[in-house]
Amino acid sequence: MNQKRWKTKLAAWLHDPAEKSLILMRTAEGHEKGTAAQLKQAIGGRLGIDLDGFDKRADWLASAADRPNWPRPDDEVRYPGWERVRFTSDPVLIHPLSGEPIELKPLAADIGAGAAKTVSFDHFERLVQDDARKTFLAFWRFGPELGRWAPELGALWNVLPADSRTPDHSIWSHVDTVSALATALADGDQPALLAMSFGPVQSFIAQARSTSDLWASSHLLSSLVWAAMKTVVEDIGPDSVVFPALRGVPAVDAWLLETLGDSGYRLFEGLGAEFIKDKTDTNPLFSAALPNKFVAVVPARRARELAERATAAAKTRAQEIAEQAAERVFDAAGVALPETTSEQIARQMSEFPEAFWASATWPVQSDVKNIDEAASQLQDALAAIHPDLAKQGIFDDRIWPVLTRKLDLDGFAFWQPNAGVFYPAVYELAERSLAAAKSVRPFDPLPQEGFRCTQCGEREWVTDDRALLGKNRTERKNLSVWGKLADRKRSWAKAGEHLCAVCTSKRLWPTLFAKEVGEIVGEQIDRFVISTHALAVSTSVELNLDAARQSPEKASALMTLESTLNALNLESATLPKRLMRQLKDASMRTVAKKLPSLLELVRNEEDLDERIADTGIRLREVDGLVKTLFGKRPETYYALIQMDGDRMGGWLAGNEDDYKLSYRETWHRQVQVKVDGFAGGKADLKAFIDTKRPPSPARHAAISRALNDFSIHLARHVIEDCCKGKLLYAGGDDVLALVAVDDLFDAMLLLRLAYSGIEPHQNMNLQDHIGELRPGGSGRQTSLLLKDGFGLLNGRFMTLMGHKATASLGAVVAHHSAPLSLVLRQLREAESRAKSAGRDRFCIRVLKRGGGEVSVISPWWKTDGAQLHIECNGLQLMKQLRDELAETGFSRGAIYRAQLWFEGLTDDKADAAEPGSRWREQMAGALAAQFTRQKGSAELAHEIVDYVCDVIRPDHPKTALENFLATAEFFARESRSCSHRPPGEGPGVRANRAEEATV
Repeated sequence: MNQKRWKTKLAAWLHDPAEKSLILMRTAEGHEKGTAAQLKQAIGGRLGIDLDGFDKRADWLASAADRPNWPRPDDEVRYPGWERVRFTSDPVLIHPLSGEPIELKPLAADIGAGAAKTVSFDHFERLVQDDARKTFLAFWRFGPELGRWAPELGALWNVLPADSRTPDHSIWSHVDTVSALATALADGDQPALLAMSFGPVQSFIAQARSTSDLWASSHLLSSLVWAAMKTVVEDIGPDSVVFPALRGVPAVDAWLLETLGDSGYRLFEGLGAEFIKDKTDTNPLFSAALPNKFVAVVPARRARELAERATAAAKTRAQEIAEQAAERVFDAAGVALPETTSEQIARQMSEFPEAFWASATWPVQSDVKNIDEAASQLQDALAAIHPDLAKQGIFDDRIWPVLTRKLDLDGFAFWQPNAGVFYPAVYELAERSLAAAKSVRPFDPLPQEGFRCTQCGEREWVTDDRALLGKNRTERKNLSVWGKLADRKRSWAKAGEHLCAVCTSKRLWPTLFAKEVGEIVGEQIDRFVISTHALAVSTSVELNLDAARQSPEKASALMTLESTLNALNLESATLPKRLMRQLKDASMRTVAKKLPSLLELVRNEEDLDERIADTGIRLREVDGLVKTLFGKRPETYYALIQMDGDRMGGWLAGNEDDYKLSYRETWHRQVQVKVDGFAGGKADLKAFIDTKRPPSPARHAAISRALNDFSIHLARHVIEDCCKGKLLYAGGDDVLALVAVDDLFDAMLLLRLAYSGIEPHQNMNLQDHIGELRPGGSGRQTSLLLKDGFGLLNGRFMTLMGHKATASLGAVVAHHSAPLSLVLRQLREAESRAKSAGRDRFCIRVLKRGGGEVSVISPWWKTDGAQLHIECNGLQLMKQLRDELAETGFSRGAIYRAQLWFEGLTDDKADAAEPGSRWREQMAGALAAQFTRQKGSAELAHEIVDYVCDVIRPDHPKTALENFLATAEFFARESRSCSHRPPGEGPGVRANRAEEATV
């Protein structure tokens, strides 16, 4: 590697000390001559290198891009008193996306300047490696983690601001940007933004035929994207990637572990990193945590080279996986892999994955304040895409005159801007160019013969004898490698399946990747994908954890059922993580693991009767034992969730005012007060300070970090720790997960709250999962705390998307035997309906096995402008109705009778649902009467009608109300109602407790 490049990066990254905000205006030598200078000297001495040189323009550009300008009187000194904000005396953090200020208690008495310098220096000195490259990587990854080793700094260390006057971005964001720009400016080059996108995504995932394929589709694509990104990261550093943020991503950590060797292992071990010690499917490496797109700061002259290398790396990696998968298939089938098959695989993989890229140069002259010519070039380039773009962002008529000092403010002036302010325009140009590149899809047809792959239907199936391609499924059954494989390895191929190279990679990826993870943790990891059968059964198992102690009959049934399932030699299924923690009884654990395999066998095994006859076991007897043990047939439904952040393109592009902050909102209150006084009656100045800021590198870094924390930590915690579920994909704002049907409501609410960092209302009954976060106080003993756009999970402090960010979610409840392809289509449609109804909504769709469907589309909660009334939310009402219906005495017949009564009503009038209308009064009165007759709550009936009419506001209120009631009734049935859990079991017992957190 080019050590000169890494020395430059180190020097740039260390230009400001990490503890800058804690020592600013508190030491005689200043921040640049303190820890930063000492570290450079210490590292230079140990490695024999000089760390004084880097292009200072990088710091100037980063500062201009991230820190908004404000006016000052012409006659004031350079740094007047009102600009000298001491963070330790008046500490304020501003949420970078919502603008919410977080006021901390004064820090000066608790954190001395000398102590902060000492702790910081010692921390970084421990991270020094044996060369500049490894040292930079260790600083980049572990520098922000000091809070883990220094309790006196704790979570604060990770969010220390780069500038106390504009405390909306951290010091880590600033030094990353400076380092990336210094790399791009080296050797007389200019920076550029490189945007790359890979696919296909939706169509590739939609072809899944099992939960294993579903997980593999997402994870395989994520792995290929990382293969592409890794070429950029290895060349110019992980700090160069603007989106997604790579710090803490499991795949990146695994690469760092390999790069740093033994010292890296010790550092990760000190962090308690799960990916090096977790020997189960909960290992973070099994999470598909990277989206299909990335944006990086690169040297402009090398943009094409880096893009082509990244594309080649993704395709090479895909080719390697396909070859490994084919080798495993042919070996398991007992067939030699011929050269002709390898050639067939190479042809099919030549166009996978699809890759698109575009780059936009960030025009920087030797004099960074010379911006007129560069502005003209950028405006011309944007206008060539669309004329309106040349007047947006920084070129807006309200912003550009101020930045260029062309606004007459009568005695007030701004700092002269530099080329750093062009970042939003360069980003817009890169994004628009990438969209244009993706719209032109060159197509080179690949000749195909005979029958196609049974999964995708696009390519020939992989074969060692091309003569078999023309034979139908029956004719080739015992002749093809796939027919032989189905007899020997049913988990890889069911009877009749014949897969192409791409789908073979997908099918074998769980096996291949488990081997890679096993090499890291030092132990083989077996099957790890939860089946729909296992997820459905988990509901019944959790409801009957203590069944054996409830009666002699159940105890006897459990013992007999365990021996029976063992006699059938069934494969043990993977169960949800939370359920496994609760399964203390060994016999119940065996039954819980093997019962799903029996259900799958009943559905798929053609010679099931013969197999059971050999053991002398009758299915009817097994069925009776199950009913005795569980008191009923086990649950047969499960849920699939797909969540997506709303208008993420708008958040990143920053073209819509709803997603931006004004200049004023990003300033410390001390600066706000003074500038407000300057504005007075000056309309031009007042208009400027209220103008919305264009995006910046720090803003993009904040969005990326928020999405990383949500997808890597919170989504997995919600689905697998708080609920009985399995996370299939979580990349950025997208989540795809399997959930037990009785945990669906909690999972949906928790995901939505965690995405924005919203503290739940007490009526949501989520206290077992989320505690209270009080500034200056302590939280409940729970592992997750949320408040004001921030989160705390097991000691990790996170900046989340904030209350302005919204998300839409689709959920489908289906029978475990329903074709997964059908369920996925319904899921995508459910999410689409939630978005098309106005976004920030959910859509629950229940697919009943006997036919028919009910669905509910609703906002998450009541909103009044920007004000959220989360206490009034549809899921909480549905949960309340479900629980009341499940209670003894409140018959579900109330729902059926109400629906019969509703048939006499029409709702075709526009004002039918308006407050005080006769129709609405009749509807509420009828429902309340039915609830009262069945010992239910009349008040709840009125709340439901009010919610449907006032919050959902559907075109057809009667239909919407019927669906709301029918959906709640479905979840209230005895086999899945949480109200039937034995006391002390289920969600009411915290599965994961953390030490009390103090913020």
